[in-house]
Amino acid sequence: MGSYLKELVIWHEFDGPGDTSIELLEGLCHEYSRKTGVRVIPEVMNIVELSARLNRIGEGGPAPQMAMVPADMAGFGANANYSRVPEELLALAASDGSDLSDSMRSEGIAYGLPVLTGNHLVLYYNRDIYPAPPGSWDEIEAGGNGLIDQGLIPIAADLLEPYSFIPFLTAFGGWPMRGNTPCFPKNEMRRALHFVRAQRERGVLASMNGSTELLDRFIGGQIGAIICGEWIYNYLDRQMQHKLGVAPLPSVLGIPSLSMSSSIGLVFPGHSLESELREEILSFAAFMLSEENQTRWGTEVQRIPVRKGAREKVIRQAGADRATLIQLLEKSRPMPIEPAMASVWEAIRPGLRCLMNEGADSAYTVVDRYFRHIADVAQPNNY
Repeated sequence: MGSYLKELVIWHEFDGPGDTSIELLEGLCHEYSRKTGVRVIPEVMNIVELSARLNRIGEGGPAPQMAMVPADMAGFGANANYSRVPEELLALAASDGSDLSDSMRSEGIAYGLPVLTGNHLVLYYNRDIYPAPPGSWDEIEAGGNGLIDQGLIPIAADLLEPYSFIPFLTAFGGWPMRGNTPCFPKNEMRRALHFVRAQRERGVLASMNGSTELLDRFIGGQIGAIICGEWIYNYLDRQMQHKLGVAPLPSVLGIPSLSMSSSIGLVFPGHSLESELREEILSFAAFMLSEENQTRWGTEVQRIPVRKGAREKVIRQAGADRATLIQLLEKSRPMPIEPAMASVWEAIRPGLRCLMNEGADSAYTVVDRYFRHIADVAQPNNY
């Protein structure tokens, strides 16, 4: 490798072998380094570590020049000492009529520059097991015994992850935020927890680690369908090819399940845009938003580019399942990106552990206790 006068570090989530996005990110970093002589070094870690490291920056922890994160991490602006995104970069993101340039604004401040969109959950199904995708949980239950008798699991998800639980909550009319503050959806949460527990006890729904067992057993033909994110499509497509199908999330008691969705983009921790590397950082950010590279995100690793022109080009070139995956984004609900959302995830997570190990009533008590705490801190009359 040649010598470089300047170096930029970019942090990025890596969620196991199914996360093929890192392949393109590393390629883009290498290409930019070769063309400009400024070395861009990607450092990957799991999402929990990424979150923790960003939140320690304000306490004196090490900071990269950039991090590529989901939109809710734009809410870490104060803890991570983010630089504000310059207007010229936001204008570049919106230059072809794209409407997502402000999708990483937290408390009115543009702390993130969107690069990709999506991050929504869909139903992936094995066509050899489900010739047609189940459109409702009633259908899944009706055919469940037959699949169980064959040694198959009808449907699975990573139910220890709050993001995977949200579609059950929304199906019962719940949402964990009101405006900028946490708001405990009491009745909706109770019903959602009882529904998930009942499906699990019947053997219809299984919970598995989302980055390992869930994918391995689905690819291996042991699970009929999984609830998982659009970000995993490229990996599943490579492994399953014609066996893989994509469909909307199954409805619950006739009510659609809505996934959250978000942009994924660049943040600039440690006030990096106020450093001597400002121009190099801005240059790399613009490189990531070029129409050529935006299109590559769609064609090479089958993610959804934020720029409208590239997104439309990808849809035109995509097969039916890929087009469905992108179109299902319209049936999602944007994830809140205010700072309090981080507390919401931490309130739901212990409840889900309790749900798996004990039961729905115990899980409700746990979530209730955590929500009471964060609501009292944020705004007491919101509970």
